[in-house]
Amino acid sequence: MNPRDRPRTLIRFLIRLYPRSFRVRFGDEMLELALGRLSRAAGPIARLGTWTGVASDLAWGALMERVGRRPSVLGAHVTTTDRASDAPYQPRSRGWGHKETMMETLRHDLGSTVRRVFRTPWFSLAAIVIVALGIGANTAVFTFVNAVVLRAPPFAEAERVVRIYQDSDDGEPNSSSFPAYRDMTEFTEIFSSVSASSPDEVQWEREDGPASAVVAYTTASHIDVIGYPPQLGRWFEPAFDVPGAGYYAVVSHHTWTNQMGGDPGVLGRVVRMNGRPVTIIGVGPEGHVGIDGPVVTDFWLSISSTEVGGAFRVSNLDRRQDHWYNIQARLAPEVEVAQARSAMESLANRLAEEYPELNEGRDISVFAAADVALHPQVDGSIGPVAGLLLGIAGIVLLLACSNLANLLLVQGISRSSEVAVRRAIGASRGRIASLFLGEALLLATVGGVIGVLLSRWGLELVNRTPGLLPIDGQLDLSMDARVLAFTVALVAASACFFGLAPALRSARSDPGQELRSEGRSASQSRGTSFVQGGLVATQVAASVVLLVGAGLLVRSLANLERVDPGFDPRAIAYVQTNTNVPGLLGDESAPLLLERAREAIEALPGVERAALTTRVPVGFGGSTTTIVEGYDPTSGTGSVELDFAAVDDGYFDVLGVPVVAGRSFGPDDGPGGPFVVMVNEAAARRFWGGDALGGRIRPQSVPGAWREVVGVVADHAIEDVGDTSTPMLFYPLGRGGVGSGFIVARTSGSAADALGPMRLALAAVNPALPLSALDTMEGRMGEALRMPRITAGLLGVFALLALLLASVGVYSVVSFSVARRTAELGIRVALGADSRRLVGGAVLRMLAVVAVGVGVGLGIAALVVPLLGGVLFGVPSLDPWTFGGAALLLTVLAGGAAWIPARRAAHADPVEALRAR
Repeated sequence: MNPRDRPRTLIRFLIRLYPRSFRVRFGDEMLELALGRLSRAAGPIARLGTWTGVASDLAWGALMERVGRRPSVLGAHVTTTDRASDAPYQPRSRGWGHKETMMETLRHDLGSTVRRVFRTPWFSLAAIVIVALGIGANTAVFTFVNAVVLRAPPFAEAERVVRIYQDSDDGEPNSSSFPAYRDMTEFTEIFSSVSASSPDEVQWEREDGPASAVVAYTTASHIDVIGYPPQLGRWFEPAFDVPGAGYYAVVSHHTWTNQMGGDPGVLGRVVRMNGRPVTIIGVGPEGHVGIDGPVVTDFWLSISSTEVGGAFRVSNLDRRQDHWYNIQARLAPEVEVAQARSAMESLANRLAEEYPELNEGRDISVFAAADVALHPQVDGSIGPVAGLLLGIAGIVLLLACSNLANLLLVQGISRSSEVAVRRAIGASRGRIASLFLGEALLLATVGGVIGVLLSRWGLELVNRTPGLLPIDGQLDLSMDARVLAFTVALVAASACFFGLAPALRSARSDPGQELRSEGRSASQSRGTSFVQGGLVATQVAASVVLLVGAGLLVRSLANLERVDPGFDPRAIAYVQTNTNVPGLLGDESAPLLLERAREAIEALPGVERAALTTRVPVGFGGSTTTIVEGYDPTSGTGSVELDFAAVDDGYFDVLGVPVVAGRSFGPDDGPGGPFVVMVNEAAARRFWGGDALGGRIRPQSVPGAWREVVGVVADHAIEDVGDTSTPMLFYPLGRGGVGSGFIVARTSGSAADALGPMRLALAAVNPALPLSALDTMEGRMGEALRMPRITAGLLGVFALLALLLASVGVYSVVSFSVARRTAELGIRVALGADSRRLVGGAVLRMLAVVAVGVGVGLGIAALVVPLLGGVLFGVPSLDPWTFGGAALLLTVLAGGAAWIPARRAAHADPVEALRAR
């Protein structure tokens, strides 16, 4: 048998399954229609899918015909008509009736949809990938927002729990002191239980090496407030609420499961944290990761374990000026939040009378647990950030859906003859529309499932990669019912968005007109052209918004990388160590040990000078509550919170920060002499109008302990690379107990080459001295720019994806438009029309659509990008150069995408074009 005759033979065999009378009337039409479907299949996968569809359609239709049901011919459910008499053909009835059941309709539609997807494998694969990326990005962002903002408070019967905050010095709700917590526990008629907790980070000494762990020092009453029992073992006893009762920990269920393998023998195990042995006595409640939002608490430590965090943690248990604890309380039966607020107001008044230096003007705020996401001071900024993240992800999904809608619309137009045949043999408009919507829903569902898997994988990757998140520890980013419901809604909305336009277009088409125009070129309808233009304009507008945002962030990052930090970071290396290790000091004091380490590093070849400090630039550090003589804050307690560092007399010389007024510290500024301080220019401007020499400050808690300002140093980066305006206070290093610090060294050569010798020098002084950090100052500044780089990079990737999708959309629309006008263009060229004018006309028509999208996009960007104002450096949010550059780039790319297919069509062979007609 000739291989070319095999399809015809096989189809004839299947048609013979129908009753003879049916074959006589419709056999030839069925054969030609089936062969036509097979001829349009390209590639082995498409041919296999088409063969499967033809065979199943013919076999199922024959079965339905023989049992008296309405026949299904090649996927179209028909009401057949006798050719000679135009009388409806009546299939033989077996008593089942002639109406198709809903299940049969669903089976036919699903089968037709699946076959259609398999017949166009590459298009289907591309569509699924686009949908997966869009839905995956949105699911990942929503999971993050859900964990931070929307998740229920981490308490049983959360409506009975409140959070309590003492105000900061500037009058905003802040953390509380531990003595204030003790005062709150006295209100037994208001609270059934009150607990205090203070987060911290420790070094967990594991068998596979040291690791950072997030801990929270908590009281024994904490378990009563959260309302969930431990999974294993027990919680802390009230006797553990005082130092000296031993080191005890409860490991969180998350850490127990993920890092300890869920070992039930963990109870009684001793782990070392910051060099101290801590005994695990329990496993926390399942599903409870802590009270600090989605941040996973690895261990809860008893108050008796505060020595793990250093001597200062122990001392601040009795210091009312140290506000290190978060307070939460469970209301007593029949007590309302308003009563708790009234009780805490009376406590604030009492504390102001008893400790006026510390608490006069300091209120105590009470919030229902459901009203606090992370902390009252940051919750106000979470909403705009969450909205911005969801907006960016939504724009990506909008781009994907717009592009797919355009491609499906083009594909639907190319299937006009198939749809016309279905309509001609009896398929309803709704049935035709359901086929297109079913195909869109199938693509969106498969893409959605893959998108969820991608988002889960991506979130785990981000969570486990150090430095990708601006927090310590891991986040609990588990997907709950809210996330899954959001994803299902997203899949349905996406399917409707990109499936509705081709469905409506195909359902409203005139089958007679489509059949008469088959095989000839034709212009698109005005409605179809309008929809395609609208989809292209939508893609362009979304691309403009992303491109403007990415451009602003890239320019901001470039400004940050060029900014002068106020010192020369080249040739500076540093090492950080900590003397708060049991048995390390012996009879030697911590300052003396650190000084010996500094001298050892300064003696290294290639090191010009070394200095000691408790804090280096570009990073967070301690702050102190300070009274500035002659300065009256507008609100709060009359004091200010100042960043501070203790430095030795060589620190500013090593760093290269000049003293602009007065003098630097000297040997006489240590213990025994007058207590003097230095400030930076920002502090001098804010508190003394620029002339700070002779000004005085004192700690809020020590009346009369005034310190005189003897020097002013130039502004330099404090917390961030571009932040040189933060007021800063400097103490002489010998004026306070120093347990940990940095040794900063200026080298004559490469700073990186000095890191190894510095490590060895530190170990030579005392092998037990821990190495907390070792880096160059340039490396530290690069690390500080990691998050801006990641942010700019991510938005840049989204913008490039948007440009690609928009260009594909323009290209597909113009390609299809000129392809349907091939014969017309060929005739015009044959009659002498200028091909350049034809190309220019096609490009100009598309650029008119692009111009609308660019205008709308610029308007939306002008409303949205001010939300980025807080993260931009040295560039205005409404920067005209960035807006203009984005508009120009989109226009040029869209013009190029339109010019390529238009030029190809205009330069086609006129003879071939006429033959096609």
